[in-house]
Amino acid sequence: MDSTTYLIIHLIGLAALALGLGGMMAGGNDRKIFSILQGIALLVMLVSGFGLLARLHLGFPHFAMVKVGLWLVLGAMPVILRRLHASVIAGICISVALIGILAWLGVMKPALW
Repeated sequence: MDSTTYLIIHLIGLAALALGLGGMMAGGNDRKIFSILQGIALLVMLVSGFGLLARLHLGFPHFAMVKVGLWLVLGAMPVILRRLHASVIAGICISVALIGILAWLGVMKPALW
């Protein structure tokens, strides 16, 4: 596949992740559907991200290691927020900040150390 295809699949996964996180934080009766959406989105993003790294012949650079760590935090975000009894507003702000950092790392590909 072309690297652009991997990028588009990765961005679709990002949009699905945002929908899943938002739906889970909103609560309601459809929480399980949003949980499934979040899990599928995380898997799509993981596979397409590593596919993109392989296609660009980047190996496993430092920014990718940080992205995987933040990806794990986003995956656990609903559980973390529930255990801490955090407000929905705090959850939204934290999620948006993490997704912004992840987007910056993906676009800029900085040499972190």
